[in-house]
Amino acid sequence: VLFRSAMLGIDGGLEQTMPRMARPEPPRPPREDAPDFFLGQPRAWIGLRGGLLLPRADAQLFTFLSDQLTVKPSDFRSRTFDLELGIMLTPKLAIEGGFDVSRRTIDSEYRNFVRANRDAISQQTQWNQTGLNIGVRFAPLGHGRRVSSLGFLPRRVTPYAGAGLQAIYYSFNQTGSFVDFADLSIFSDMFGADGWTTGPYARGGVDIQVWRHLFVSADVRYMWLRTKLSSDFQGFADGIDLASVRTSTGISIKF
Repeated sequence: VLFRSAMLGIDGGLEQTMPRMARPEPPRPPREDAPDFFLGQPRAWIGLRGGLLLPRADAQLFTFLSDQLTVKPSDFRSRTFDLELGIMLTPKLAIEGGFDVSRRTIDSEYRNFVRANRDAISQQTQWNQTGLNIGVRFAPLGHGRRVSSLGFLPRRVTPYAGAGLQAIYYSFNQTGSFVDFADLSIFSDMFGADGWTTGPYARGGVDIQVWRHLFVSADVRYMWLRTKLSSDFQGFADGIDLASVRTSTGISIKF
């Protein structure tokens, strides 16, 4: 009896000193506001970008300016600001539209002519462009995948390509002093040309998710544009070449 009582005491002590094992908690469902998920597939986006306009400058006008003035084709490069909107038609296809502006002012002087007192014969060139575009965009890998009736998991990296029509309003103005090649006299004047022109464009880029609906975008676009010059620029039969490469980076919000 004493032995049995001692054993019961030991058993009771073991029960009291042994820790209870924690029960495993059931898995929690993913939060709807988790940063990786959207509530449904995105339907549109808006983007703001800054970039660089690299004109082709392949025309008699630009050749003349480079030969006579201290202007290089690379001097016509300018910064750009872009605003973009898009609406998704299918998981891979969207319609896009945008607005962009670029401004450039170049100071120059004649390479081979100076005034009688050896001062430079100087002038200023302004080249401004304002553009509107509309086209289609194709994302071959899609923008993500649906994981439930409400949940949509966006792709971290979304490459895309696009094409469409670009309309540009341009103004090309020169003011200052010029040389009359007939008698080598120097005169002050202003020459200007402006107007609308349209042409196709093609583009490619990528969206990279940085936080929830916020994406960093990088893009390259090529535009084919050329138009006639005004009567102020007589003798340049091939007009003004507005074809260019436009590179841009910025942010996009998908919603």
